[in-house]
This record gives sequence, C-alpha cells and structure tokens, in this order.
Amino acid sequence: MPLVVFLNNRIDYQGKKEIIKEYGFKETEREVKEMCDYANYLERKARNEGINRGKKRERKEKNIEHVRNVMNELNCSYQRATNILKLSENEKKSIEKYFQS
Repeated sequence: MPLVVFLNNRIDYQGKKEIIKEYGFKETEREVKEMCDYANYLERKARNEGINRGKKRERKEKNIEHVRNVMNELNCSYQRATNILKLSENEKKSIEKYFQS
C-alpha cells in the first residue's frame, strides 16, 4: 500500500508524507521527494508516449487520405502517388495494405 501512495499522482507531497507516517515508516524528506518525482516522471513519460502514438496515427491517416486524393485526381497508381507525395519507405509500408486490392 505505501508504494501505491507514492505512485499516486492525485495525492500531493504533504498528503503522501502524512500517509507514510500513518504506516509507521520513518519519514525522510529526500526519499518521499524522490518517490514523488519518480511518480511524476512516469506520468509524463506515459503522457508523451500517448501523444507520440496519436501523432503517428494522425500522420498515417493523413498519408492515406493524401494518397487516395492524388490517385483519384491524377488517375495514377499507388506507387506513383506515393512518389509524388515523396513519402518515405517506412511511410509507404505502413499504409500499403490500405491500397491493396
């Protein structure tokens, strides 16, 4: 339970200190502060990973839309459309399955 308290980002520093005292631990400022900092680090890391995944998904969806538009407007193949848009090989591979018949 004390570890859950440390990692809970909804409890502030003072609240964590009080709860740790209730469990009978000898409270040391430095250790409580380090665990609070670590919990905040984990939260920021998870948030950034989620944001990055969202950006990758959005880019993939936009690439699919742009390739479709180029193919329709210019009446060209998938390969030609991706070349016109100058997509990287990784981008081409990530959306290729959406254009296979």
